[in-house]
Amino acid sequence: MPEASLSAQFIAPLEQLLKDRFVAHLPPLLGQGESDQRKREIKQVSRAFSAFVLHKQFQLSETQACAAVVDDFEDHGIDAIYHDDESKTLFLVQSKLKAEKEFKQEEALAFLVGVGLILNKQFERFNQNVKTIQPQIEAALDTCDHIQLIVAYSGPGITGAADQSLERGLQALQDDDERVIDEILRFGPAEIENALREEHATESVDTRITIRKYQKLNEPRNVIFGLMPLDELADLHNRFGLGLYEKNIRYFLGSGRRGVNAAIKQTLLKDPAGFVCLNNGITMVAAIAAPRGKPQNDKSAKNIDVTGLSIVNGAQTVSTIAQFKQQHPDADLSLARVIVTLIETGADDFHKQVTCARNLQNPVDLANFAALDDVQERLRREMAVNGVEYHYRPQRPPSSGIPVMGIEELARAQACYHGQIDYAAKLKSEPGQFTDKSHASYQAIFTADLTGLAAINAVMVYRVILRLLEQAERTTGSPEKLVYKHCGYAISSLLMQHFKSKIEGADKLTSQSVETLISHIFDELRQQVFDQYQSLFSPVAPHAFFKRQPETTRLMLNTWIAYQGIAEDPAVKAKQTRLQPGDTYNQNLFHYLKGKAEQL
Repeated sequence: MPEASLSAQFIAPLEQLLKDRFVAHLPPLLGQGESDQRKREIKQVSRAFSAFVLHKQFQLSETQACAAVVDDFEDHGIDAIYHDDESKTLFLVQSKLKAEKEFKQEEALAFLVGVGLILNKQFERFNQNVKTIQPQIEAALDTCDHIQLIVAYSGPGITGAADQSLERGLQALQDDDERVIDEILRFGPAEIENALREEHATESVDTRITIRKYQKLNEPRNVIFGLMPLDELADLHNRFGLGLYEKNIRYFLGSGRRGVNAAIKQTLLKDPAGFVCLNNGITMVAAIAAPRGKPQNDKSAKNIDVTGLSIVNGAQTVSTIAQFKQQHPDADLSLARVIVTLIETGADDFHKQVTCARNLQNPVDLANFAALDDVQERLRREMAVNGVEYHYRPQRPPSSGIPVMGIEELARAQACYHGQIDYAAKLKSEPGQFTDKSHASYQAIFTADLTGLAAINAVMVYRVILRLLEQAERTTGSPEKLVYKHCGYAISSLLMQHFKSKIEGADKLTSQSVETLISHIFDELRQQVFDQYQSLFSPVAPHAFFKRQPETTRLMLNTWIAYQGIAEDPAVKAKQTRLQPGDTYNQNLFHYLKGKAEQL
C-alpha cells in the first residue's frame, strides 16, 4: 500500500529550510552545472535534502552533513556518504525530493550499482566530490563493522519493483561483503514531517535540583517532598524559560499591580523568610527523578537528577520570583523558601492527571485544559513550521513581531469552517464548548486530521470576513448595522465553505489574497443575510436572533439557497420538505448546499 506523500503544509517550509541552512554549505556544483539559474537553485535544494537527512538522522551540524554530500553528475546513484565513528557504520544515501513521485526501479538499480563501485573502491568512476573524500571512504571501508544503505524520499513510497530490486541487490551485496546490512533504512514523508515538527519542539529540561528537608513516598508513585530556595527556582526559570512549564496549562501571564503575583512581590520585599508560610507551594513532575546523594553543606538535603522536569502548578509563583529578582537585583532572598512536591511520572501520560487535578483546586478557565491535548502541541509545531506562533495556553503576547494566533480564535474559525449548521448559534450562545477539550464540539473541530497549515488558512479567511463585516457595520445604518454586528458566525459558516480548496491547499493564505477572492461574494452574501433577516420578520433583535438555533439555521439555509440560485433544485425542495429523523435543523440540506458551494 503506497505511503502518503509529504503533506502539502511541509513542502514549502522544507524547501525554505534547505535553502536557508544547507545550500550555502554544499560542495560547489561541478563544472558549469545547470546554466539556467532557476534550475541551479532547484538542483541545490535537491542536493541539500541528503544533508538534511544526515543532519536529522545523526545529529550532525549543517556543515558536517553538507560535507558528506556527493550528489552531482557521475555520482552513480549515491547522493551522500557518511561514516559514523561511534557505531562503526558506513552509510550510503540516495535521496529524491519529489513529493509527487515514487522511488522507482531505475533509481534503485542505479543506487545498487553505485554501492557496488564504492565497495570495490572503483573511485575513478566517480565525480570529484567522491574523489575529494576518497581517503575517508577508504579508511571507513577498511575499519567499519557495518554498511547501511539509506533511501530518502518525499513522495508516496518505493514502488514494488524498486523494493524487489533493492531486496535482491542487498542479498547480492551481502554475499560479497557480509557487513552490508540486509535492510534498507528508509527516511520518508513521516520522518521528514516529524523532523520538521521537532524543529519547534520545546527542549526537555534535564538537570539537577536540590531538595532541602528531603522526604520520599514510594507508593503509588515516587513522590518527593521538601523545600527549595527561591533563588534556585528563579535560576531554573532563567535557564530554561517556557520549557520549564511545558506540561502546565498556562505560561506566565504577567504580574501587574494587583492580584496574587503582586502580593508575592510584596512578600518578597517585606518578609522573604515568611514566604514558605504564605504560599501554596510548587508542584513539579519529571519522567525520571533519581536521587544522587547529599550536598556537602546540608545533610537534610538531597540532589535529584531530573529528566523532563516541568512545573505543573505554581508557574505564576516561579515566574514572579524570577521577575522580582530581575527588578530587585540587590534583594536578599537567602532565607526565602517554598514547599515543593516532585512527582516521578514515568513515560506515560500520568503527568496530565497531575496537572488537571492540581489546577482544578484553584480557579481556572476550562479552556486552559486544552493544553493537555497532544493535538494542540502538534498544531503549535506545524504552525511554527509555517511561520506562525500559536498560543494554546495563556501567556503574555510576544514582542518578536512573529504572527500570532490563539486557540480561541482558531476554535471559532474551525467551528465556522466545520460545516455543522448549528455551530453558528452555539458560538453566540455557548462559545466555551469549542475550547473545552472534554466537549464533543471541541473534539469535532480539533481532530488528528487538522493540519497546522489548514488551521492558519482557516483563521486568515475568518479574520478577513470579520474585518469586512466591521467595515460594513461602520458604513451602514440601523437595523442593517446591527445585523452585520451579530451575524459574523453565520455568514462565516457560509463563506468559508467557498474556500475549502484554498484552506486545505498547499499554499499559505494572506489577508490580501483572501480579500481579492472574497470581495464580490461577500457583498452578495451579506446583502442576502440582511434580506433574509427582514423577510423572516422576526421581532427578535439581532443580538438575540443569532443566538437562537431555529432562526439562525433557517436564515443560513435561505441565504445560501438564494445566493446559489437553486430554489427550484428538486433535491433542495425535497430536503426542505422532508426532514430526516433526528435532524432538527436540516443538516442534511446544509451538507448538500456545502457540496455545491463554488470554490474561489
